[in-house]
Amino acid sequence: MLEELYVERAGQDNYVGNIYKGVVVNLEPSIQAAFVDFGVGRNGFLHVSDIEPQYFRQGGYDPAKALGPASSSRPPRRDSESAVGDEFSDGAEERFAASEDSSEPSVQRPAAIQAADPGILRRGDEVLVQVIKEGIGTKGPTLSTYISIPGRYLVLMPALGRVGVSRKIEDEAIRRRLRDIMLELNPPKGVGFIVRTAGSDRTKRELSRDMAYLLRLWKVIARRN
Repeated sequence: MLEELYVERAGQDNYVGNIYKGVVVNLEPSIQAAFVDFGVGRNGFLHVSDIEPQYFRQGGYDPAKALGPASSSRPPRRDSESAVGDEFSDGAEERFAASEDSSEPSVQRPAAIQAADPGILRRGDEVLVQVIKEGIGTKGPTLSTYISIPGRYLVLMPALGRVGVSRKIEDEAIRRRLRDIMLELNPPKGVGFIVRTAGSDRTKRELSRDMAYLLRLWKVIARRN
């Protein structure tokens, strides 16, 4: 049974994937969300599950306590797993490349936190957001502070903090080769990368160029924020 149908018309503006610097204009505790003016005429919807922990810190909130035991991180990783993971799907890739798998990368997110808690967001706060879903009818676009920037072969995700390989790349030998390449490229601490399916047969040099391009792009965005 068809539950939802989305139609994109050429005459309408498409904001999905765009990144904006927005301002919190309203808080709704009942739905654990904030509404953000990001300059397109309609305020965007930002749910608490899409608010990155860095915004808790800016309000004096303790993200470790906020996450709580119910949503704590996975068990401690072995040293060999500290920089590379396999548990990622191409969620960022599908968002921009219209792939068949709609699952999201595994980023640790808060579960039971009120977006209207003054320790997280206040009216007038500035947030860097990305449009993840177009508005429907009178509803504004859905936003997230978990930024994903797709390249040709990689996806940069600043909030991820580690690197991974698309689940769609099933051949273990290829996955091992990509893991080794990503370790050798040694991306900067604090940013994450996912190897897209398009990068499965690419060389270290090609992946390095894509990584350098994405890092330059992210630096430009960060400077403008």
